[in-house]
Amino acid sequence: MSEDELDPMSIEGLDARLVNVETILPDLFDMYELRAAGGPYYWATLPHDQAVKLWEELGKFVTWLDGRYLTNLADPSYRLPACWFRHPIAVEELTALMVAHRAVYDTRSAKASSALVDWHQRALWPTLDSLKLRAGLAGCRDRSEHREPHAGPVAFSVSDEYRLQLSRGSRGLL
Repeated sequence: MSEDELDPMSIEGLDARLVNVETILPDLFDMYELRAAGGPYYWATLPHDQAVKLWEELGKFVTWLDGRYLTNLADPSYRLPACWFRHPIAVEELTALMVAHRAVYDTRSAKASSALVDWHQRALWPTLDSLKLRAGLAGCRDRSEHREPHAGPVAFSVSDEYRLQLSRGSRGLL
């Protein structure tokens, strides 16, 4: 240990460590308090300004995804129509794909791993297959204009039969 370094277990060293903790702690609390319930990607609870920022990030990601992958696929049915953002399933799945992409392509990690392959095999291709099958995009892609995938939203309501099932607890379940 050089003369300039403090013994971390000395009173002076402990005092310096405490000052570091007290300096960092307020920022950590701020980060924790600023997070919306469900995290910064849960659309239902995002404040307006965070939702706008997330829309911008998602738009950039979808533009990149389209140019890098979708326009290069032999099957045009994987292409996203211009109105992809009007399809809630597409928005949720593309958000999840973007978050997963961000996690594995984080430049702070210099260790070699199979994470990039995993993103392709476990996130990208299954998400594209899911969008093709479930998001109601085919009608828009085929007509080159937005088309609602169904007649309209059907509101969920808790039926009397469902309430009865709940009152029975696990005894009444399948």
